[in-house]
Amino acid sequence: MRVTPHRTDRDLAEVIPLFGRRGSRTTTADLADDVEPAVESPIERVTPHGIEPATPDADEELAALTASKPIAQLRSLLVWLGTSRPITGTGVPRPGSVRELAKAVGVELDGRASRSRSMLEIPGLMTLWDAAKAAGLIVLTSTTAVPGAHAHEFAHSLPGSLAAHRTALSHVIRRYFFSTDPLRPSPAVNVVAGQIVLAAMTSTPRTRLPAVGPAGAGDLYEHIEALILRGMLEQFIADGWLVCDGKYTVPQPFHPAVLDAMKSLPYYQTDDASR
Repeated sequence: MRVTPHRTDRDLAEVIPLFGRRGSRTTTADLADDVEPAVESPIERVTPHGIEPATPDADEELAALTASKPIAQLRSLLVWLGTSRPITGTGVPRPGSVRELAKAVGVELDGRASRSRSMLEIPGLMTLWDAAKAAGLIVLTSTTAVPGAHAHEFAHSLPGSLAAHRTALSHVIRRYFFSTDPLRPSPAVNVVAGQIVLAAMTSTPRTRLPAVGPAGAGDLYEHIEALILRGMLEQFIADGWLVCDGKYTVPQPFHPAVLDAMKSLPYYQTDDASR
């Protein structure tokens, strides 16, 4: 299949399944090699365990977390939840209420999501739902979802909810690196995005990636990976925990949540265990 240079980014994403995994890359260095030419800058390997944890002021950390987009979405989820909501046997809201929940939390449903028979098939909503469970914001019974032990303090951003805020955001960040999207055929982009995020918490942050050139120039596989990588970083910036003023940085109040997320990624656990 020939892809012409005038195709849009959305169109390019649709051809990703045509490209299989490249080789049997297993280490972070190998995976970075797959995508490095596309970002035109070398990847210096960093692990989360090699970063000295910052200890931000508790009030500053809570204020930063509260202002982030995912946390705002979770507060909206609690408003939508009210005192209880019926759930299916698989522990998610019934199909008839999914569109209402999506509107409440500001998740846009594309054509595929709109046709889904279960919220389990909508990653954007499942990430928030699972984060709410992990942080103790909601509890599931056999038939309903009800507010959890930390729901009230979280909803009002009270000091006692700092741990729940950190857990919730960490869960959301972690999910970005565990994509089951069939349009992402290789873990290479996840690894490189992770390296950029980790470097953003060091004294040598990475410079803003260059704009992605036209699809007709160079390797199409690398072009697609570059589009996905830039899209991930732009999403992190939109969420509020990554900023870029020439270089990518994670503001210090977000360090604990981001490091918790990165330490949980299996390729860093494997790499550190093998040392």
